[in-house]
Amino acid sequence: MKELKIGLCLAYTGTNYGQLLQAYATQQIIRSFDLQTEIIRYSSSRNKGIKPSFGAFIVAAKQIAQKIDRKISRAMKIEEDDLHKRNRADRIQSADKFRQERFSKVVQCNGITELRNKSKDFFAVLVGSDQVWLPDVAVSNFFTLRFAAPGVRRISYATSLGVSTYPNYAKKPAADFWKQIDFLSVREQQGKDIIQSIVDIPVEVVADPTYLFTKDEWLELIPQEKVVQDGYVLCYFLGDSKHMKDYARKYADMKGLRLVSILSDECNSDDSQFTDEVLTGKSVEDFVNLIRNANYILTDSFHGLAFSVINQKQFLIFYRNRTDVKESRNSRIDNIVRSWGIEDRLIREPEKLIMPSNDIDYTEVMPKVEGLRNNSLVFLRKALNV
Repeated sequence: MKELKIGLCLAYTGTNYGQLLQAYATQQIIRSFDLQTEIIRYSSSRNKGIKPSFGAFIVAAKQIAQKIDRKISRAMKIEEDDLHKRNRADRIQSADKFRQERFSKVVQCNGITELRNKSKDFFAVLVGSDQVWLPDVAVSNFFTLRFAAPGVRRISYATSLGVSTYPNYAKKPAADFWKQIDFLSVREQQGKDIIQSIVDIPVEVVADPTYLFTKDEWLELIPQEKVVQDGYVLCYFLGDSKHMKDYARKYADMKGLRLVSILSDECNSDDSQFTDEVLTGKSVEDFVNLIRNANYILTDSFHGLAFSVINQKQFLIFYRNRTDVKESRNSRIDNIVRSWGIEDRLIREPEKLIMPSNDIDYTEVMPKVEGLRNNSLVFLRKALNV
């Protein structure tokens, strides 16, 4: 009988706190079922195994245009200051440390042939949960699980499409790979709606893997630790919106608390202009503890929101304004605040500086979180045959 080993296709190689935590949670929850996991790290070769199609042609043309844009952007880019250079270097180092200490059994596959052969070692391959089903992925082999050998179960757990609509060129290849997935779940209702508008197949909406552990269980995984002095409003902004920062400053002043900011490593923001304390190079564990110990949290991060809810904190969530992509990725924020019944926590127009007068009532929110957690665990156990 084949050993029940699960191959994980995850986004986990960056420095983003949420990306690392959702990948870690996915690994840990599957291991809690007494299953072995291997995280697959895939590097495609020239022979990517992608069939010629209209969609593949469009994606290839977009990739060429993006390469040109990146070269132009690098040529015009303002030189990073020492603070941001140090922050970026420290974040890379701390992310590497997190991966080395917390991710077990990472296997490298180079090229589609090696990837296909490796899949024969698994009972199942599982993709999830970050935004790995953006439209261009539809023509590829890895995050779509097209590489899986016959008889290997294909599972999508809480995968995010990341956009509010799918373009026409991606619909047919997407339908083709979605139909081959044995247990298909997504993270957002809007993702389910998109899939079922393209192809008539069952799709479940499940919780992001970070919600699969309770507050107390996260304390066991990442112990409590004080990172800064008590009594603060925490800002975790990935984007660089002046309106959000002005809002944060006014909010902290209204609460009579220090404003502490985790410096983004995704933009060259100057947080010293609006905050009382700028934190650089913080680890994933620091991120979790900074949320745990904050009086209030203001963020444009999906997982900043997630860990605020898990720890039952008072928070506000903003849309992140992105200049690097044309497709809006704010649907995931819309979906989650609607799921928890906390739409009033979403500040759509921060320039108006309107402050909510009420607090989040977690006696109403947590039963919804627990209900989705329980349903999600039922789905995952069934998919993994445990």
